[in-house]
Amino acid sequence: MIEMIFRKLLPIAIWLLTAPLAVAQPQIIDLYTFEAPPYQTPSATRQQSKQVDGETVDAVLCACDNAGWTAQVRLAPQNRALHSLKRSEVDGYFAVAASAQLDAEATRSHPVALEKWYFFSATPSVDLDQARIGVVGGSNEEAWLKANHYPVFLSVRSQQQLVALLQHRRIDAALMDQRVMHFLNPQGPDLASPLYSRFLRYAPLHMYVSERFSLRHPDFMNTFNRVLPDCLERHIALSEAERASVRNLSIRLMTDLDTRVDLAKGIREGPRVARVTEILRIDRHWQANAPQRAIGLAEDILDLPTSRALDTWVHTQNGLVTEAILMNTHGTVAAMSRLTSDYWQGDEPKFRQIWEAPGGASQALYVSPIRFDASTSRFQITVSRPVGPFNGGLPTGIIAL
Repeated sequence: MIEMIFRKLLPIAIWLLTAPLAVAQPQIIDLYTFEAPPYQTPSATRQQSKQVDGETVDAVLCACDNAGWTAQVRLAPQNRALHSLKRSEVDGYFAVAASAQLDAEATRSHPVALEKWYFFSATPSVDLDQARIGVVGGSNEEAWLKANHYPVFLSVRSQQQLVALLQHRRIDAALMDQRVMHFLNPQGPDLASPLYSRFLRYAPLHMYVSERFSLRHPDFMNTFNRVLPDCLERHIALSEAERASVRNLSIRLMTDLDTRVDLAKGIREGPRVARVTEILRIDRHWQANAPQRAIGLAEDILDLPTSRALDTWVHTQNGLVTEAILMNTHGTVAAMSRLTSDYWQGDEPKFRQIWEAPGGASQALYVSPIRFDASTSRFQITVSRPVGPFNGGLPTGIIAL
């Protein structure tokens, strides 16, 4: 009798042991993208598990994996990919520029790439109002041109065709990402003449998931967006020219700020908590409430004259600066233009890179990597420098923009 019962229960016991393992397996999301080296390109190995390589592909795969999903990525013509997304024949499509039409039909992620668009031409100066402009059909660039009332003279199937048309003077200008153009090597020895370029805009590109997928998996996008920044950081970087431009701009901004706000006075008048345990306790309470609500200490700091002066100065920059944070030697907030996400800044690069600068901090200037800030929906850079007077090479505090 016992043996019979055991035989009946054994299959159930086995199912109970294995069922959690099945649930824990990553779910699969089926994605389309289009060929645009070095961002998306056919895999050299052509393995079934990874048919597409590239920087943006790696970022999307990383974020999906960290969100508990396995992404299967395939290349498709851009018009076909859009059509498939709208009909929910594919779970998602990247890298796509934001559009009101797509926003009404699918769910958009935070940016998965940041492109730099240029008008390329075979002659050094082109009147874009009169120019014969070429573009890849169905591309992000074509959609932007049409939305901004540029006449598109010719739409073609590939970037390679655009380069050839420029070389043969069949079009006057082509709109394309800078790195895609460099990857195609238009100045190589097999081409007759160099191409000239004119910067147009930075273009954030996103992943859209279909309406059907969003309804079935309503938590996917929030999780994907939360883990995306760490996957993006090594793929989106400032060029040397951009870093030099940011440094020069930062110096001018900091010089102007010094003439408007007495930062040293703001540090002296700001709250100062010395004990590490108390700083960490306040920081936990601060983070648990921000950005929806300011705790009492945060409200007191926002009411300080220096905080109000920082806020006024930020607003005079017409959107160029979104936030100013003044920190004391403990790395805690002494004044701020708006509510920060945390109270203790001492563990962050904007503080540590100045405080620990070799040879003293007096001439130090920190420029952070570029990063997407969800609270402002913008790509941002943080810059910081010391605030004097200095004592033994150490500053009175640090200002970050």
